[in-house]
Amino acid sequence: MEDRILQKLQSFFLEANEEERQAMEQAIDAVIRKQTKQNGSYIGGLLQTKRQVIDDQTYEITIPNTALIQNPLQIVHGGITATLLDSAMGSVVHHVLPENKAAITTEMKINYVAPGIGKEFRCVAKMIHKGSKICVIEGRVFRDDETLIAHATGSFFIINRPVK
Repeated sequence: MEDRILQKLQSFFLEANEEERQAMEQAIDAVIRKQTKQNGSYIGGLLQTKRQVIDDQTYEITIPNTALIQNPLQIVHGGITATLLDSAMGSVVHHVLPENKAAITTEMKINYVAPGIGKEFRCVAKMIHKGSKICVIEGRVFRDDETLIAHATGSFFIINRPVK
């Protein structure tokens, strides 16, 4: 397997331009961030998430804008914005749940209101309602000039955390 991966990398580098090399380095860095537990998931590593608990009801995730997350128009891809919202909203739910509980997204509604451009994006998620079975969260994504680029609401179903 190592030989196959090394052959693919060697072939890639023979043809790659500088932008492609930077993208590959970001992808490798993402796996290393997951491996070293700097991020809890590969997607978190890829997005280079920086997470912060604001208070018991509010959570924030910031990511840099890189070529890896942009669409062909050089605007952050809507799916990446959705992933950022889902991650921040889910994180605020997990923050308030006891250790033996987890939550899964059951519904999410997003309004995209401005293009995702700039150096970084900040998503702030706030608890709207915490029930015994469902939590409802609001999320907002801002670009670095504080312009709102997306607003979402989401519902999260509370489950028993699977035993590892």
